[in-house]
Amino acid sequence: MELPNKGTILILPAVSSANVPQLAVDLLVHSFRIPFYSLLDHGGLLYPFAGPREDPAPLENDTATRPPKRGIASSLEVYHNSSVTCLIQRAPTLPASRNLFISKVLLPFIQQNKFSRIVLLSSTDASRRSDPGGQKVISISLFDRSFQGISTPTILDLSRKIAKLSVDEATSQPEYEEYALPSRLPGSGITLPFLKAAVQNNLPVLSIILYAYEGDNFADAYYMAQLTLDVLAIGSPPAWTPPPSWEGVYGKKPKVGLEHGLYG
Repeated sequence: MELPNKGTILILPAVSSANVPQLAVDLLVHSFRIPFYSLLDHGGLLYPFAGPREDPAPLENDTATRPPKRGIASSLEVYHNSSVTCLIQRAPTLPASRNLFISKVLLPFIQQNKFSRIVLLSSTDASRRSDPGGQKVISISLFDRSFQGISTPTILDLSRKIAKLSVDEATSQPEYEEYALPSRLPGSGITLPFLKAAVQNNLPVLSIILYAYEGDNFADAYYMAQLTLDVLAIGSPPAWTPPPSWEGVYGKKPKVGLEHGLYG
């Protein structure tokens, strides 16, 4: 698929632990009103998924001429404007299909549209980490400090930091020693295979990986969304706007007077 605007920033959320990346990108899409562009053919490499799509509200100057769209959400969606593209994966890959999905779907899409920067958002199972009191976030940069908005240390310094943050202590040298990719990230989906492919294809990727537990992860989603803006040197929106569906995730709030029960 060829997008109308080349050289935009690509934000790619991996299907991963607690679905924090999807929540964060949905929050960004609705807060910045990034319009839905199209579904992307995944070649049958993702589990089938369909449901009602929640498009962001139109920009204020468009409300009179362009009402909010309605449509069907699917396994792989593209939201796009002149500066940002969000490729939202909403379903996991089929068994033994991660590398195929990366090589046959993601890499051609990336190469065809010549994205200036790629931000891979991911999460990993916090209950399976070996250092429960460690940092909450792993940041992996596959480019130098010329990346706008990021003041990272050198690759050598990053390697030392990331090595300490890996989920399990490596028993052997990592395959990509120069970038010190963690040996394991349980529950992180396509994250490690994509990072390895990014190294091989010299892609300008930054990955933000959050340790997360299953449960109410709205706070983690806000945190990851803000981290994404910080690394891209983009200001926060005037007000964060969550998708309408977030209101009913944990049921409706009880009416005033019912919080103490029938006889409270």
